[in-house]
Amino acid sequence: MNYSLTGILGAALGLAFLSQTAAAETANNLAQSPRSAMLAQTCAGCHGTQGHLQNNAFMPLAGMPTTQFMNAMKSFADGSRPSTVMGPLAQAFSADEIKAMAAYFAQFPKNEAQ
Repeated sequence: MNYSLTGILGAALGLAFLSQTAAAETANNLAQSPRSAMLAQTCAGCHGTQGHLQNNAFMPLAGMPTTQFMNAMKSFADGSRPSTVMGPLAQAFSADEIKAMAAYFAQFPKNEAQ
């Protein structure tokens, strides 16, 4: 087979563009994905459905910036933020799962108790 440099470069650039497009699409749809909603339901028992609470017993997650959520989960997982319950829970999730939950909760407005 005879491959031209232009053809090889074009194919490589095309693959790079498709990966970036797929990553952007994934980021845009992450909050709306069924997987994100499913993962976030593990939080609903304490933090309320969609992160909304009817009382002050736990931190509301609705409207929390994604970076804040991800940093909190990382701190719980590595033990730098002490907790009796959240440490083992945070350790059970992958970084991608935590990112998905963060996107899910960030999409909801704050202070909207259900």
